[in-house]
Amino acid sequence: MNVIEADSVSLDDETGAERFDRIYCELRDRICLLTYPPGTVLSETKLAKEFGISRTPIRRVFHRLEFMGLVQIKNGVGTMVTDIDLKTFKQIYDLRKRLAEMMGELSPVEITSEHIETIDGLIERAQALADHKGAFDELARIANDLQRLLSDLTGNAPLREMIELMYYRVARIWYTFLPQFGWDKAHSGQLNELGEIRAAMVDSDIRSVGHYRSIDLQRMLTQLGRLLVEP
Repeated sequence: MNVIEADSVSLDDETGAERFDRIYCELRDRICLLTYPPGTVLSETKLAKEFGISRTPIRRVFHRLEFMGLVQIKNGVGTMVTDIDLKTFKQIYDLRKRLAEMMGELSPVEITSEHIETIDGLIERAQALADHKGAFDELARIANDLQRLLSDLTGNAPLREMIELMYYRVARIWYTFLPQFGWDKAHSGQLNELGEIRAAMVDSDIRSVGHYRSIDLQRMLTQLGRLLVEP
C-alpha cells in the first residue's frame, strides 16, 4: 500500500471555487494516469502542504473523488484509491456511447473559435508524438484534455455531469491496457478521432461531434474486450 509524498506547489491568486476545481482535476488526473495506483492512501496533511492550503478544501476534494468512484474514505484508514472495476466496464462504455449521441440533442452549445483553437492544440500535440513512440502518458493526457473540451461542448448540465462521471469511472481501465493496443494503433486511433471531431466542429455540427465520439468509444470497447478475453 503506497503513501504518496507531495512536492511544494505555489498557488496563484484564485477564488475558492477555482482552487477546488484545480486541485480536484489535478488529483483526479493523477489517479486516472495511475500516478496514484489502486491502494494508494492519500494524505490530507501532505496534500494540504503541497497545495499551500488547509486540510478542509482537501477533504472536500476527497468527497468529490469518492462520488466519482475514484477513492474510498475509510474510518481509521484514510482516503484510499479504489481498485479498478472490470466487471461493469462494458455496460459503462455502452452507456457512454448513448450519452455521447445525446450531446447534440440536449441544449447544444455554440462552437466558438476558442473551441477550434483547443482541438487544434490537441491535434498538434498528438502529431508531435510521431517522434516519441511509446509516450502513452501523453496520449492519456491528450485524451483527458479532449474529454474536458467535450464537456465544454455539452450544454445540458446533468448530461455533462453524467458523461464526466462515466468517463472517469473507466479511464484507468483504458490507460492500464493502452500499451497492449500497440503504439501505432493507439496513436493513429487518437489522431483519427481528433480529426473527425475537428471536422464536425468546423461545420458547427454538435450532433456529429457526439456521433464520432460514440464511434470511437465502440472502437475502444472492441479493443478492450479482445484483450480481456485473451488467455
